[in-house]
Amino acid sequence: MITNRSGAVQTFSDTRGQWLGKNAAVRCGDIAFYSWDGGPLADHVGIVTADSAPGQSLATIEGNTSSGNSGSQGNGDGCYRRVRPRTYVLGFGRPAYTGSSSGGGSGPSRAQTTIGGLAYGYGAHGEHVTRMGRALVARGFGSHYTEGPGPEWSDADTLNNGDFQRSLGYSGSDADRVPGPDSLARLVGSALGPQTYAPFPGAAWFRDEPRSALITAMGRRLVAEGCGRYADGPGPQWTDADRQSYAAWQRRQGFGGAGADGWAGRQTWDALRVPAV
Repeated sequence: MITNRSGAVQTFSDTRGQWLGKNAAVRCGDIAFYSWDGGPLADHVGIVTADSAPGQSLATIEGNTSSGNSGSQGNGDGCYRRVRPRTYVLGFGRPAYTGSSSGGGSGPSRAQTTIGGLAYGYGAHGEHVTRMGRALVARGFGSHYTEGPGPEWSDADTLNNGDFQRSLGYSGSDADRVPGPDSLARLVGSALGPQTYAPFPGAAWFRDEPRSALITAMGRRLVAEGCGRYADGPGPQWTDADRQSYAAWQRRQGFGGAGADGWAGRQTWDALRVPAV
């Protein structure tokens, strides 16, 4: 149940998986509830227009808002597409749309999450996806594969994960067909091996404004830590958004002043644990 400042109440059922926490993986069509001051009452809502992994910024369409951050966010002049960080999110409602008992469409999830610095879910790619799929097959949950598994994440991976989650007794939003840390650990244990992290490339490397897959990996980690300041991305080209995001991470680590200037240093880089690419 969520209450807004006018006293209106909207109820979403936890038991049917309709209410999701602020850091949940969300789908197109979910309703984001915002509190601008961090209080318990909702100031504004938006309709999610793109899937978002836990911790990542949201793409939404919102009425009664402004086109940018300079105008009123909850009493603006029109309907706009927005990208917002989860800082202001109270939680998400998942309406029971026609044809679905738990909201959303009936097709496979398009959500993605990050576990141990590796992406799982729609759009994920890598040997870890192959090894996860092989673990599903070995446990008897590979019926949806017609080829593979891996290294590209497919709908078959999503469906097979859902079968495995249900075998563990998961239901509702816990059985969203995208691995969580617990279900992944129960599936593969230590089979995926230790995660390797990218060594610090040196302060001068960032000041040359590089274009590299390492910048994308860094940006994804910043977003996962709630420090993303991206309106679009992250991507491989170093931009001012990367610097602003890294400055937020430096402040999170307790730095201030010149120590939070957005240029990476070894201490904050090692703490960020950017996966090797």
